[in-house]
Amino acid sequence: MKNGRPLPESDGQRPMVHGTFVIGLTGNIATGKSTVAGLLSGLGAFVIDADSLAHQVMRAGTVTNQRIVDEFGNEIRQADGQIDRAMLGERVFSDAASLARLEAIVHPAVVAEAERQIRDQMARGRRVVVLEAIKLIESGMRERCNELWAVTCPRDQQLERLIRTRSLTRAEAELRISAQPSQEDKIALADVVIDNGGSLEQTRSQVEREWSRIEGELALAAGESMSGGNEMPLRKWFETHPLATMWAILAIGMVTIFWFTSGDAGLRLTQRLFVSLVCVLLAGLCTWIIDWE
Repeated sequence: MKNGRPLPESDGQRPMVHGTFVIGLTGNIATGKSTVAGLLSGLGAFVIDADSLAHQVMRAGTVTNQRIVDEFGNEIRQADGQIDRAMLGERVFSDAASLARLEAIVHPAVVAEAERQIRDQMARGRRVVVLEAIKLIESGMRERCNELWAVTCPRDQQLERLIRTRSLTRAEAELRISAQPSQEDKIALADVVIDNGGSLEQTRSQVEREWSRIEGELALAAGESMSGGNEMPLRKWFETHPLATMWAILAIGMVTIFWFTSGDAGLRLTQRLFVSLVCVLLAGLCTWIIDWE
């Protein structure tokens, strides 16, 4: 298991924006992504489910719906205008070329909607957003995330879950698993690997450990931002107004020297203030002379 640390920006990792940390959550079919997403939601994350977005962009009356019908035929459209997902699934999961054509239609619409929801949550000040997608890497959505999490489990568990939860035959379940890239491909790219092959409590423990780490990093980033907030504007002002900075330094120095050396001169306060003003003006003259070319 990798250490879960965010990759540096030079490695292609996007930085946090406005304190929002985006977790890209992926894993092959029936590995338990939704379980991990639910645990993260319970801890306070906002979850964007790409599969739900796919349903949304494919609904009756949308451009994506029409493009799918144009590509695969009117017979996959039901009387109410909705796509017959079972019929479409039978076609694409038995033919890699058909699956690729479907993804080329659906993925851009899903990515656009996911991006809109991420921006909306950032504007609301959400600290952690989870983008859950089985094709997170292949669709390019991974580049929108601070970390990539991969959920895994043994193949036998995948089969059992598909047969039990989706009423598939074993052959149908095998076909759907085989249509996807291997779990090892996702693990190789992941920053965090969640093993969902054990009990729910074992999965929860892994998720809570990583959540605590991210909260610590967010708190550290917020602290650094607050401390830098008082220093950077002043430093920027110095950098953009070098002559005024030089004048102020010279004036402060000359006035300080005058007040320390004239203590026994018997000058009245008004005289001291007048000489101080002269020192300030003289500092300005010196600055002008130094800058004069």
